[in-house]
Amino acid sequence: MGGEVLYDGWCGEPIAWARLGDPVIGREWTEHGWVAVTDRLSAAEAFRKYGPITELVVGRNRGFESVTYGATKFVSRFVDPRGTGLYDDTVVVVRDPARDNHECPVCQAAPGEQCMSKKKQPCGTHSKRSQGRSRWEIEQADAAVRKAREEAEAAERWQREMATPPIRGAVLEVKRWMLTEASDDADRYTVEWTYANRTVQATAGSGERVFLARNEYTSGWHVICGQPTSTRLPCRGGGAGVPCTARHKPGLHLREDSSWT
Repeated sequence: MGGEVLYDGWCGEPIAWARLGDPVIGREWTEHGWVAVTDRLSAAEAFRKYGPITELVVGRNRGFESVTYGATKFVSRFVDPRGTGLYDDTVVVVRDPARDNHECPVCQAAPGEQCMSKKKQPCGTHSKRSQGRSRWEIEQADAAVRKAREEAEAAERWQREMATPPIRGAVLEVKRWMLTEASDDADRYTVEWTYANRTVQATAGSGERVFLARNEYTSGWHVICGQPTSTRLPCRGGGAGVPCTARHKPGLHLREDSSWT
């Protein structure tokens, strides 16, 4: 056909023409300024060229937003088919940003759901709906609740695990402070007896009898010197395979000589 001077902002199809010799029917604003046009694409012509209407999108106040002929979507008002009889109500989609993106503070309808009247019947969107929580706010609140629940469950499991003493004969692993050339980076000890304050008496693979304490922050096991006043973490002068040389203060009694349970 030729003479195209204006194109649809969505699909890029021509919607207005200026042909030499044809009468001017109006002006349209283009990237080159105002241009006189001799023809515009109509709804009937779009119907014949692109196919039947498959979707007509309108706003909450019934304002035109877009129309799809066959598989081609237009946003130009030139092809607005309302009043032409070219479609039925089954292809009409009402796009309501307030309904789609906000929770209704009046009837508590979730984003995307229709507002309900006091009689629990579907009704128009309440005027205060845009003041309700947005989808993002609802997702953030749900994520915070879920995180708090997961943290509470993890804390409960942690407390339960920390309060449960190892059974006699269990093998505990103690990570070495410095890795060696050996592939195994942990020493193993067999539990003989458990004491209060998460302390156990165990036997090393060499037959040496040692005391281990559990760190309440990392849940890991550490070798301690075994004195009644020793701390749960490795002593300042001792550690795995190193005798403790620290002089512990009397009266600390962090390792009690009573049963764990």
